[in-house]
Amino acid sequence: MLKSLTWGLAALCLAMPIRAADPWSKADTAWELSYVAMVAMDCSQSRQIEDGGRYERNPLLPRHPSAKTITQLCILNVAAHAAVSYVLPRPWRRRFQVVSVVLEAGVVADNYYRAGVKVKF
Repeated sequence: MLKSLTWGLAALCLAMPIRAADPWSKADTAWELSYVAMVAMDCSQSRQIEDGGRYERNPLLPRHPSAKTITQLCILNVAAHAAVSYVLPRPWRRRFQVVSVVLEAGVVADNYYRAGVKVKF
């Protein structure tokens, strides 16, 4: 499923030209990097789920995904998020980025408090 999702996203990106709706700002970069940091933490936690009988709750991943599958999905996630952020008009871009960062932070916090999964690099 992940492979077909990856190919579908790649085909969609190649099929249409992508232009920014509004100029990209330093604040946009900061928010995007914040999102990347949250995804990196989530991915770090996902790699630890096999320890202690835990399982992955992300519906895009199997219950016990391989490190390769986790890495592929994380890279796809970051690339797709950046592409969507880039094409959104400024007010919508900021909302999308802020909501995404908050949701990812919630996932990381839930992984830590519910399952005791720490962030390790």
